[in-house]
Amino acid sequence: MVYRHVTPLVVACALATACGDDLNSTDTATGTETSTGTTTGDTPTTTDATPTTTEGATESTTTGDTSSGTTGDEFPVGGCGAPPFEWLPSDGMGEVIDFQQVIELDAPTITDLLEQNGFTALGPADFGARVYKIRYVTQDRGEKHETTGFVSFPLLPEQEERPVVVWAHGTSGFTDACAPTKDPMGFQVPLILAAKGFVSVAPDYIGMNGWGPPSNRLHPYIVPEPTAIATLDSIRALYELAAANMDMPSLPGDDVVLFGASEGGFATLWTDRYAPHYAPELNIVANVAAVPPTDAIGLTEHGATVFGPTTGALAAAVVGGWDWTGRQGDLSEVFSAGPPIDVASVLPMMMESGCNLDLPDEVTSTDQVYAQSFIDAVVDRDWETLGDWGCFLRQATLGESEIPLLKITPTLIQQGEVDDLVYTPVVRADL
Repeated sequence: MVYRHVTPLVVACALATACGDDLNSTDTATGTETSTGTTTGDTPTTTDATPTTTEGATESTTTGDTSSGTTGDEFPVGGCGAPPFEWLPSDGMGEVIDFQQVIELDAPTITDLLEQNGFTALGPADFGARVYKIRYVTQDRGEKHETTGFVSFPLLPEQEERPVVVWAHGTSGFTDACAPTKDPMGFQVPLILAAKGFVSVAPDYIGMNGWGPPSNRLHPYIVPEPTAIATLDSIRALYELAAANMDMPSLPGDDVVLFGASEGGFATLWTDRYAPHYAPELNIVANVAAVPPTDAIGLTEHGATVFGPTTGALAAAVVGGWDWTGRQGDLSEVFSAGPPIDVASVLPMMMESGCNLDLPDEVTSTDQVYAQSFIDAVVDRDWETLGDWGCFLRQATLGESEIPLLKITPTLIQQGEVDDLVYTPVVRADL
């Protein structure tokens, strides 16, 4: 199963019809100028609510309850066995700690690169582009965290405001080593977005610090809250960077478009859901989500009963939820003890040590990955038996979410056959 750059063709089509995506080029003759440390339908409703903090949070049960840890307006945070916490105030969130220029290319050079790599459907570059990498402040489970990403700006004849596009990348791994800002070619999507006239920000996500101090943690894979919050704070970081550096070639406008593929589609859908609660000052006007895993329950049912790429991907999501909520419970309740391998022991180590999570060749069936009791409970949607494990899945399923929907954003969801991690019939049935 291929994780890194898993959907370049899907998102290239999305860029042609919407607003931006991945080249997946391996051409090294790009003029890269990296700085030290770089290796890589209803009427919408709105809310005036301000960011909330948790008050009176209580411990959750182990019966799949997603409501533990609530704010004064009954907004659920945490849950699924996680210790209670409060969101930090919004002041300081998105603070830019450091930034460095990665590359600047003129429009003809970008056009040539698009043509050389077979992306003529995107058309010629409208502008040159400048890309930076940033480190910024976000929060997770009530604590400050530092994370990383890219920002990019079109090179305009005269400085003016341009619409903002957030690029949320697909699955690339689970540690710092797998971050787009760690990849020498990871700047490509932000570069293209700027070349098409958008100011963009592309977060690496929590647990994926591509440069600067290490995150020292596992990326909370397919966990909505930390993914959404880090993405929202990356938008704040973009605005702060531009405000503090008025020599930028262009400026971010008020309108924000979310755009992501695969895990990135998951990220944008949940970013949109969390935005009115966490960052109501942001004006999100549209969302483009290519092959997003909207239904974690349905995808897990598929992956636990039909052996294929989804089998390992959703197993990684279970580990992500387990890790984020404090490693409560024993993974042996979910995963097969073997033969051929003890998945509960091996899978977390695989996620912590590499960016390409291919199950070993000797694993050939779902019951060699998942415990049969877990498979049966997932198929039956037996929440009492699933306990916190089912809670993770419900929290990552849009249709089951307890996060109040306060704004209906125009959203385009695209399906495609290139991404083999997200089984599209499940997503189609969920829409």
